[in-house]
Amino acid sequence: LVHELDVFLGFSWRDWSTTLIPGSIFSIGAMRTLSHKPTIFQSYLFLVLWLTPYIYFFNLSNQITGIDEDRIDKPDRPIPSGKVTVAGAKLRWALVLAVFLSIAVYEPTLQPETICWVLTVALLCATPFGNHWFVKNCVAMSTGTWALLGASWKAIAPLTPHSERYILAISLWAGLMTHIQDLRDMKGDAAVGRQTLPLVLGST
Repeated sequence: LVHELDVFLGFSWRDWSTTLIPGSIFSIGAMRTLSHKPTIFQSYLFLVLWLTPYIYFFNLSNQITGIDEDRIDKPDRPIPSGKVTVAGAKLRWALVLAVFLSIAVYEPTLQPETICWVLTVALLCATPFGNHWFVKNCVAMSTGTWALLGASWKAIAPLTPHSERYILAISLWAGLMTHIQDLRDMKGDAAVGRQTLPLVLGST
């Protein structure tokens, strides 16, 4: 168990600031709408149960398909560092996906966000479209943020018209502004032929 926790941290710690942390913060807004406060802690634990495979599924998908890039930009990650084999990562990927989908079956209100995220990750990691800056950030970051924030609210309380507007606005903003994250990975992105906006603008 300790080993698996260490592996999970190795795969995911860089992305907590864009998943587990903002999802938890956004859920506070949902908590404020509840009249029955004793259920908050239980609901938040359920949210963490959903957020964990949310980020782990993406990390495994991304790092299984991005080994060459990680050898350049992030050699400390579990696969390029040798801590985890590709076969081991694929086994974890299958188990995490099964858990993620099972949670959505258990809680049908989260099915739209769960399906949206699975399709978004597939677009990013299993198709060549994920290598283009528009799809990678403008599309996938927007849909991923929508799934993250929508589930973070709905795990606590029903959506309201105000919360739906907030989620949409933040999702669109994320899709427009997160190109900046690609500045740190330009060397690895160039090596694998990814067309991020910093590389496209830098080559003109």
